[in-house]
Amino acid sequence: TVFNAFSNPANLGEAKGLRFSGASSLISINENRSYPAIDQFGDRVTDNIYVVSRGGQNVFSGGASMNVGKLGLAVATMPLHTSAFFFKEEIRGSLFSPNINRDPLIGYHHIEQQGVIQATGTSLGSSFGSWSVGLGLRVLHGIGLENQFGVSVIDSADTAPLAAVASLLKSEEWELDNTPTLLNLGLIKDLGMHWRLSASYQAGYALESTRAGALPLYVATEDLPQIGWTSDTLTVSIDLPARMELGLRMKPSNPLPTSVYVSLAYQDWSSYDVTYSDTLGGEIEVFDFPMQEVFTISGGLEHWVSEKVPFRAGFSYAESPLAGELAKSRFSAGSGWVSGPLQFDVAVQLYSTQYSFIDIFAPSELTANPTENIRETQTLYSISVSYSK
Repeated sequence: TVFNAFSNPANLGEAKGLRFSGASSLISINENRSYPAIDQFGDRVTDNIYVVSRGGQNVFSGGASMNVGKLGLAVATMPLHTSAFFFKEEIRGSLFSPNINRDPLIGYHHIEQQGVIQATGTSLGSSFGSWSVGLGLRVLHGIGLENQFGVSVIDSADTAPLAAVASLLKSEEWELDNTPTLLNLGLIKDLGMHWRLSASYQAGYALESTRAGALPLYVATEDLPQIGWTSDTLTVSIDLPARMELGLRMKPSNPLPTSVYVSLAYQDWSSYDVTYSDTLGGEIEVFDFPMQEVFTISGGLEHWVSEKVPFRAGFSYAESPLAGELAKSRFSAGSGWVSGPLQFDVAVQLYSTQYSFIDIFAPSELTANPTENIRETQTLYSISVSYSK
């Protein structure tokens, strides 16, 4: 379809006629945060969950493809990254005797980030015998990028320190300061006997933005989390690495069409870099974590149950770019229905990762807990429609 034309533009060498496609997806995000309970022998007994955060982000895709002689052309827009993050932590107050065993809920601390970095552009591909080549160019732009930080007070009792915070709730809209262009190259070789080999390359790129400098803090003397706002805006530049991928497809001689896919991708995350403006006087710490090279292995199956109903399933495992943490597993499955020139597809993708990190709210004048456990899961639901003529 027009959507996978950018993962490997050489696929457009097989474009036929005129095809319009549109898709709507919902990313459902769930995150549990817990801290370890350590016994007198120093053993980790259990993890006490203290934050359960949930939220969702809508994303949209659309485009068209056509063939002109042996040349396939496509224009499309689709999401590349989402900054969606949701955090909601209870704030408990302290009561004195005789209510020492009670900790009333007096509010919530919020961090909410939403928005999509969308990729919009064109690609082309052509076939020469058993070879196909392709080129794609996309411009990145932000849609609905917004951050919100603050504290919600639900009990006026004993909240003087909380109410004294300069800003209980603050939102900011931001956008990309630069115009990143994403380059994709693709190559396909038909080996005969139902086998096909593919290779693709996505160049590295940079994202630059200017935002308000929000610093999550925890003030131990008041036993309350706070958001501190820096005296100046924060300019951030993020350099992301290139990606190379090799793939293999096999189509056995079944009465009903079947395809089996496997691929191996490589990225050198040691070149990843985050640069902050130097106008904050040391208020923001430099990004200094050990990054490494990673491989991602993926496999998938497409089988047509009938001439009108396909079934698809896939799995991928990505090593962690952050040494020892953030390995990702994804499972996806979907089906659809073809009716003349119309094709409907539905799919679901499940993703999970688990890692340990320091507190979001690092206690001032205290040592942050480095063993906080975070379990993140995402579910992506999508529906797409294509029309061919």
